[in-house]
Amino acid sequence: MRLAIMDHYCTYSDEALIELLQRNDHKAFAELYERYWDKLLFLAGKKLDDLYEAEHIVQDLFLDLWNRRAELDIQQSVGGYLVVAVKYRIINAQAKRYKQSVRYKENTSVLTPHDNSTENWLTLRELQGNLHHQLARLPEKCALAFSLRDDGLSYKQIAAEMNISEKTVEMHISRAFKALRTSLGSFINFLILICSSLL
Repeated sequence: MRLAIMDHYCTYSDEALIELLQRNDHKAFAELYERYWDKLLFLAGKKLDDLYEAEHIVQDLFLDLWNRRAELDIQQSVGGYLVVAVKYRIINAQAKRYKQSVRYKENTSVLTPHDNSTENWLTLRELQGNLHHQLARLPEKCALAFSLRDDGLSYKQIAAEMNISEKTVEMHISRAFKALRTSLGSFINFLILICSSLL
């Protein structure tokens, strides 16, 4: 529930709130938090299927927004900036999960019986994790463009979301494909088809 003292802040544009935030206005920060928290939490929760981890990611994003308030230079819509920022954190979280699962498998010597369907599912999950790991190693904008494409956005929509030209989007995605093919070899085409439905 909004406090009465903050009521007029809800009438400000995102851009006006960012300007106030850069002048250390706590109420402007609180309004941005109120305005975007649910949307970002829903996005992160849907991608990660883990509400606790999603909350941590969104909280960390807002903490970073406050800590870097003086140096913020947002050229796109504030909503677009926050969505792109949370997506990049999601990629890193998925890559971290993959590293942990690989470490667990390496340290586990107990073998359990399983059928082919279970083995295939685990293989897909491992390949998906490897994809996220490789994505996290790409330059940030390159990884984000690829991730947004995976979400079904057109080059035009990605360009608007990231505030770059369609030609630059094409360059980022082409670079991502090249890097992923090099890293993952013959699995990449299979991964792209499968992981698009799992992400």
